[in-house]
Amino acid sequence: MDIRVELYQFKHGDKAWYFTNHRKDVMHDGITYKSVRGLDRDSIEDADIDKCEIEVIFPQSYALKNDAGDDFTSIFLNRIYFESVYLTVLELEKNETLVLFIGRVTQPKFDDSANTMTLVCSTGESYLNRTILVRKFQKTCPNSIYDRWCGLKFEDWAFNVTVTAINGLTITFTVNPTQVKDEEGNLVFEQVPVLDELGQPTYTDGDPVMETKTYAPGYLNRGLFKKLGVFTFIVGNTANSVSLYREHSGLKVGDVIQLAPGCDQSLKTCHEKFKNSARYGGHPYMPGENPVMSQLIK
Repeated sequence: MDIRVELYQFKHGDKAWYFTNHRKDVMHDGITYKSVRGLDRDSIEDADIDKCEIEVIFPQSYALKNDAGDDFTSIFLNRIYFESVYLTVLELEKNETLVLFIGRVTQPKFDDSANTMTLVCSTGESYLNRTILVRKFQKTCPNSIYDRWCGLKFEDWAFNVTVTAINGLTITFTVNPTQVKDEEGNLVFEQVPVLDELGQPTYTDGDPVMETKTYAPGYLNRGLFKKLGVFTFIVGNTANSVSLYREHSGLKVGDVIQLAPGCDQSLKTCHEKFKNSARYGGHPYMPGENPVMSQLIK
């Protein structure tokens, strides 16, 4: 290609999106980079590469999807993503490729008046060198449920449901059947008798034993709603519905999605509901007043 174009590679887990600021789609190394009119970025300051950040601007009027139909914008709408979104910017001119930037998305910003989505992206060096707020000394736990400090796995607590109705931010569902587990967490199967050579019965695993669980109102409060790798915060729930913090992009009746319970950051909930008090990050027994300032030391 004789003219200079820029290629943008975004990766989130096992998903990838490829865009270009050229007026037409660009084929490079067997990959089609989809043209996005208005795609732009600010300058890259090479003089201070350890603190290098760029802002990549997308017009929101475009449907930013990959070949599999995954919506790129939806990753950032709710600002809950446990896996980092990585960016590589390439410059292509006369069939020569130059890497301009490699980093990760650290902050999404939406401007409704300009109808744009801006992604603030930082290099690995910038991420390591930045000054961040240390943890607070507080009674409640500072961890977010299912993050690396909490230690709980979303997949271990999530269950599948089928969406039956959508009314604004309220989603009605039916719980999908799951296989029964014993007290040790092993899957349970029907036991089918089989006669051995002596005519004595032995048993082998048959069909899985299934059950449809029920979940009490409030169980999902402050939990997470997941569809196709995108999470949305759950405000509250009844026995067969959840209320979301904001709209989940692309959701429709008949979708099978995952729900997982939330935590109010208290030691009681951490211990009784999740049996995870060993990783509790708060200080529930700290005094309400500073003893150094409120008492005389004799």
